[in-house]
Amino acid sequence: MSFPERLKAARLALGMTQEQLGFELEVTKSTISAWENGRDSPGFRLLPKLKAVLGVSLDHLICGDPVEGASELKSKYDAQVRNDAEAQLLKGYRRLSVKRRQGLLAMID
Repeated sequence: MSFPERLKAARLALGMTQEQLGFELEVTKSTISAWENGRDSPGFRLLPKLKAVLGVSLDHLICGDPVEGASELKSKYDAQVRNDAEAQLLKGYRRLSVKRRQGLLAMID
């Protein structure tokens, strides 16, 4: 799997559109499309933000290395969806911006 494919897969795993990802990164939808189609790639200054928004390691995103700690996170948080209400909450959470996610988590704590 190439960088454009991993980028698209990470975005889709969060249920984000190209427009939503572009908004988070302060770039256009067409920029995201160019990255996902291999016509261009993000600059170094965007990589930390891309990592934070997508929640994946740069090693995985750029090099294709397996996601570090994925099995530990799954067992630690037992992220299995048990019903439609939980699935809807998870889908809504994944569509939130990073700042809104942080705000929501702060409210829950």
